[in-house]
Amino acid sequence: MIANKILNVMTKIGPIIKDKTNTEKGFDYASIAAVIIKAREAMIEEKIIMIPIKVEQIVQKGNDTTISMIYRFYDAEANEKGVNEYIDVNIPGEGCDKDGWAVYKALSGAYKYAITQTFAIPTVDDAEKSKLDGNATENAEVETEAILENGALNENKIEDMLENPSIEDYENIFNLGQSA
Repeated sequence: MIANKILNVMTKIGPIIKDKTNTEKGFDYASIAAVIIKAREAMIEEKIIMIPIKVEQIVQKGNDTTISMIYRFYDAEANEKGVNEYIDVNIPGEGCDKDGWAVYKALSGAYKYAITQTFAIPTVDDAEKSKLDGNATENAEVETEAILENGALNENKIEDMLENPSIEDYENIFNLGQSA
């Protein structure tokens, strides 16, 4: 049952340490990499698959982009009736970027918050991490640092990961919004 599996994932995922800082606005936040690293293993153990199934809306105003996405959380194991249960989560995302990355930032935000809200994952400031129970948190931090140092899931290298997207790539993304 998908609801039970979501509850199981919730019990396996502890708080996420805010690992990034928005210096312009003066706040700390948990990166999408930190969220994925924390949730992925528990989702795999519970055999839950997350798929973006629909872009409901894309609104652009200057450098700002707001989207509305629907993500589906599937139970990869069929129930006793042979049905793979799922729940759909409708989540907004917002991105602001003068260099054309607003859509990607909005998509990343929606993805991150679909995970954090579905699994009720709290984020804590670096100063609060000493209050958390030892080994699990320390192990997650070490694992996160190792992955980021190797370049995987490093959101600062998005241009390299996307291999400098073309105008056609952007048009395809915007066409998704128009067809929704």
